[in-house]
Amino acid sequence: MKRILFLFLLLFTVYSGFSQETGGLQVTDTTDLSSLTIEELSHLQSRYKATPMEHVIAGAIETASRKPLTLRNTPSIVTVITREEIERSGALDIMDVLRMIPGVEFNVDVQGVVAISFRGLWCNEGNVLLQLDGQEMNETAFSGLAFGNHYPINNIKKIEVIRGPGSAIYGGYAEYAVINIITQKGDDIKGVTLDAIGGMSDGMVSRTDVGFSVGNKVKDFIFSLTGLVGQGQRSTYNYTDVYGKSVSMANNSSLNPHFLDLNMSYKGLSLLFIYDNFVSSTRDGYLNSLSQAYPCNFLSYMGEVRYQGKLEKNLQIQARANFKHCEPWTFDGQPKPQDSSYGYYKILTDRFRLSATITWDPCYWFSANVGAEGYADFGHKPNGQLFRMDQTSDVSYYNYAPFIQMLFKTNFVNITLGARYDMSTEFGTALNPRLGVTKRVGIANFKLLYASSFRAPSIEDFQYAIDAVQLKPEQSNTLEFETSVKMNKNMYVSLNIFDITTQNAIRYFVRRDSVVNGDPNGYRNSGNIIGSAGLELEYKYSSRFGFITFAYSLYSISGKGVDSSNIVPTERSASLGTSRNKFSFTSGINIGKHFYFSPSCYFLGRRFGYTAVDVAGNGVISSFSPQFIASLYLGSNDFVKNLSAGFGIRNLTGEKELYLQAYNSLHAPLPGFGRQYYLKISYKIDYNRHKTMRS
Repeated sequence: MKRILFLFLLLFTVYSGFSQETGGLQVTDTTDLSSLTIEELSHLQSRYKATPMEHVIAGAIETASRKPLTLRNTPSIVTVITREEIERSGALDIMDVLRMIPGVEFNVDVQGVVAISFRGLWCNEGNVLLQLDGQEMNETAFSGLAFGNHYPINNIKKIEVIRGPGSAIYGGYAEYAVINIITQKGDDIKGVTLDAIGGMSDGMVSRTDVGFSVGNKVKDFIFSLTGLVGQGQRSTYNYTDVYGKSVSMANNSSLNPHFLDLNMSYKGLSLLFIYDNFVSSTRDGYLNSLSQAYPCNFLSYMGEVRYQGKLEKNLQIQARANFKHCEPWTFDGQPKPQDSSYGYYKILTDRFRLSATITWDPCYWFSANVGAEGYADFGHKPNGQLFRMDQTSDVSYYNYAPFIQMLFKTNFVNITLGARYDMSTEFGTALNPRLGVTKRVGIANFKLLYASSFRAPSIEDFQYAIDAVQLKPEQSNTLEFETSVKMNKNMYVSLNIFDITTQNAIRYFVRRDSVVNGDPNGYRNSGNIIGSAGLELEYKYSSRFGFITFAYSLYSISGKGVDSSNIVPTERSASLGTSRNKFSFTSGINIGKHFYFSPSCYFLGRRFGYTAVDVAGNGVISSFSPQFIASLYLGSNDFVKNLSAGFGIRNLTGEKELYLQAYNSLHAPLPGFGRQYYLKISYKIDYNRHKTMRS
């Protein structure tokens, strides 16, 4: 912590001196959107044409605050990934996109599922919130997420990532980070787009995906429909479990998406429906490799009705009603006798949510948001299954949360104050305040941020608690400092330092105790105070020549407590399964009017993971050499009218990609692909162009 504060003082001294030396040099954003409403933003016109980078810096960030603010004014550490960056990078799926984010890493959970770690901390059970068009994509049994040929990228408008806590706004899924995927709506699409991706690896088909988007705006009515269907695999390599048994993942690790996203709006009223059926299979199970592939499926569908309008000139209201149904981790068949460790599992969960927010903007220097939300969670286990703790087939939990946020704009700094107070019928209460101070000094910008956040125990966390102990919410306190510089109209660089302290961490512990009857494993609150500290650097360049993005992140857990869930006995500063050092490079360089090439890469430093068990049944941790994955994509836009296409090689050197487990469950590393060759094609039918031709 002392090192964090020292670095903060050093950076402030350097940039204060730099701003004095530059005298009257002032580089401002193209526009300041901090005091405008969404409606006013939609009608905003700039006095001159802004550069792509200025659009990003001056654009409204909706994820990090209940009031849209610019990137440099928003009271969070935020990364914005634009549609151009996604398309021109040659990204195959959302995993490739999120690898651009500092601190983000992917690790194996169990049953073939790959999920996120962030800043050296495992985050698959409610620590990171993923939203798509404002809808929670985390399933509600364990609060998890499954990545790999899952969420569509063909219609993304932009992705906003809060690299830090978001519970003061979003509650118990946003302890460490928030990923907000915003899709194109009808007034963005204005036509029909067809997309296809085909890939090969080791002489086998690695994926075939087909997607579409259709949408338009007719007076005040806006509609869009996006879909994706496909087949993919996790790997063609062999998986070797901790007991030394190897099985092939080729055609045994399916990742098959079936996805629909419908949006409709008329004036202040909007409707949304999402259907997400992710069909996967696994041969890695929990510890032992399986004799054949078994299903592990994730089904969700959800809907929302939202109304937003003005009560008075400076008073707005937003009301939302949401419904979400999930059937995660489903295997509703019977395994072979030799695969008895992988058994029948099926759960049906429903979440009903109501929320209302009032926004008051009485003057330029002050605004406030106040509101409340409540939700009810219901879980059902069919076919005679019982929840482990309650010994019943049906459970229900309720949560209520008032919240407030205030923005003060002064001549010296802008200050954001906010808090959310969650009250649960199961885990009790959780208060999560936040404080953000932002300041512009010459060409530099500063943010000093503090926030409390939490992870709410999920339905199955409660039910699988060890010894029937009632779980407390996991609670974190995060201190962050960021300095950023808009170096010119095309270039932006930011550096942030962070310190995370987590108490009552909810961890799954593998406990071997022959005296205990039944399943001795389960969840409990860790008695140790854990966390991480480190820094993140992000550099972005964008102009008519193309774009370049570079990101570097470093974390350490030395000085923090550890428990058996994440400890590496031989390396006190590293957390299990994750790399202390990571960098990524992404680019899209224009070649003439229609073509571009996009070299990219990412690097993970040394990691530690379980690879075997000794004669006493204890796990053996091994060290893994750094991993470097380089890729190249060649693409074209409108070389043939309305057609975009590209050819890519992912993992040019054919290095074996590995996903390590980031907690102590003795799962061996799960392989990804070696070298992949792939082709992307997109064809657009523009309504307006056809209308012009007819007239």
